[in-house]
Amino acid sequence: MNEREGFLDKLRVMATCAVIMLHTMTGVMDSVDMSLYPEEKKVFLAGMDLVCWCVPVFLVISGYLFLTPRRQISLGKMLTVYCRRIALALFLFGVPYGCLEMIAAEGDFRLGMPGEAFLMVLRGESWSHMWYLYLILLLYAVTPLLKRGLGAIPRWAVYIALLLLFLGCSVLPYLHELSGREEGFALPGDGIYFFYYICGYLFATRERGRLERMAGKGILPCLTLLLCVGMAASRLWGGYTLQMAYNYPFTVLLALLLFAWKAGAEERQASPFWRQAVALSFTVYLIHPVFLNMAYKFFHVTPLSGAASLSRLMPASLSMGILLLVFFAGTAILSLSAAWILYRI
Repeated sequence: MNEREGFLDKLRVMATCAVIMLHTMTGVMDSVDMSLYPEEKKVFLAGMDLVCWCVPVFLVISGYLFLTPRRQISLGKMLTVYCRRIALALFLFGVPYGCLEMIAAEGDFRLGMPGEAFLMVLRGESWSHMWYLYLILLLYAVTPLLKRGLGAIPRWAVYIALLLLFLGCSVLPYLHELSGREEGFALPGDGIYFFYYICGYLFATRERGRLERMAGKGILPCLTLLLCVGMAASRLWGGYTLQMAYNYPFTVLLALLLFAWKAGAEERQASPFWRQAVALSFTVYLIHPVFLNMAYKFFHVTPLSGAASLSRLMPASLSMGILLLVFFAGTAILSLSAAWILYRI
């Protein structure tokens, strides 16, 4: 353990909780005609804006740990240790998830289903949240080459490359969406994942003192809070409905501000509580959709189920927020319990 891991542990746990809340909302929006719930949709959009930083922060953490020059990792070790772990998680969880999807669709179990589910994982057709593991596999595989490139160019060139990625993969697509144009020059939106990963390198190799001063004076917390308030207000009262993936410019800014804030206010030693929470966080990420799918697809219960009755007692936006928190808390508790059992096994 080194002095950086205190804040990294907290960020990992925070991001895992944000992922659960994100999937609590997207699981409903992907299966329900939200035009029938205009007020509730505003809450969903605002909530998604406030938690979509989770995946970007995970990527920045990975870049922070793997791209730092102080850590030497060969391609062989990256493939045989880190990539192998991700591949194991893909098949260990992806195959059962594929079987569950086929059982739900056909109403019965066949002996050939595990083999078909195995092929589904190879094709990237498992449950939607597993896409992150495919992304991490790619980033891990190119890490040794990327480290060589970053070590061979000056720091200002890294900033220019990141600026071009941000403009081409985030800002230009956003402007095209905002103007309603379907075509226009822009880089592929998936390039933003390399942007986040390389940002981790910049944070890992930064000069100490600047972020600490900005965090200590409250500059970074205030900027983060102002951005969150502005994003939520635009959804709740501004009628703003544009949606993008993780290349949404405001999501990019929020993720970097949160990481910079926690890095500037870092703790020099990770507590046992946060270490244990981090030990369970990856498993929580992998299994939490099981409980959401059970509620939404098997029991047909969603946060919208009680929205009508609760909205008679309070504003629709407030009632929707409460119901989302209830579903989030239930999913988090069940996922944590299951992860703890698997961890003990």
